[in-house]
Amino acid sequence: MLICEDNSTVLKKAVGQIHSQLWHPTKKNEANHYTASKGVVAFMGALIDWISQPSTAGCLLLVAMPGVGDVGKLAIDAVNAELDAEPIARILHPSLPPLAKLDDDGLLAPPHVMLSRVIVDGQEVYTLTGDAQPMTPEGQHEMAISVLDLFEGGEVLVLAGMSAEAERKEVFTITSSPSYRIDLEAMGVDVRRDEPKAGVIGMAALITAMGPIKNVKTSCTIATTVGNSADPVASQLLLETIRKWWSLPLPVPIDATARLAAKLKELHPGKAQDMVSELSESPNSIYI
Repeated sequence: MLICEDNSTVLKKAVGQIHSQLWHPTKKNEANHYTASKGVVAFMGALIDWISQPSTAGCLLLVAMPGVGDVGKLAIDAVNAELDAEPIARILHPSLPPLAKLDDDGLLAPPHVMLSRVIVDGQEVYTLTGDAQPMTPEGQHEMAISVLDLFEGGEVLVLAGMSAEAERKEVFTITSSPSYRIDLEAMGVDVRRDEPKAGVIGMAALITAMGPIKNVKTSCTIATTVGNSADPVASQLLLETIRKWWSLPLPVPIDATARLAAKLKELHPGKAQDMVSELSESPNSIYI
């Protein structure tokens, strides 16, 4: 007699076979990294390659990805360099651009976003940045969820830029939690309710918007920029504002004038200093 199984029974058996054949616990490899065991098949999802594995729950994280004027990324890169950031983990995802680069040791590294740790006035602070973010909505969503899971019960500050007219030089914050908004305003943070009018896109949007779902206080602090190229001036203003609002003594090592001079030297050899003087007299012209 032929007995037909219902769909739920068939599905349970199939899932059980996949788990028994393909999935194994993670283990440490010889480089002190946590990695997938041999035979694991990575479906769509983020893979965390641990260099060290501290407890990140309840901690403070600063996040920035490449974007308008690279405002946030320049700020995070500067903090990492100034405070000699310790690499903690590489977060990999199949939808990151498939470009592997040589690292400082001349070894080819897979595309990833780097989680690092710095010490700010005796406090552990984590940073997250990379050369790119996932190229698909699904990839950005999955990586955002992975990041929020790591910092459950903590606070995540996303740093970003917004295109605006050259004469507009502002920094403001948005959030997704009414109670957290009250806390921020009590700290003196300029929390906007009507900007950005077009919304926010990418991982900056998803991390900020989904924070309350994962029990994480999330905000996105935005500096205006013309956005045609990397904007160290807006990055410097962004860092200075974070220092003030969060009473977080981050270094502000970005010398905007020096960056401007270096850029102009590339474009106009021999005339850079004269052009810097001219541009510095007109604040609206400092964006390049």
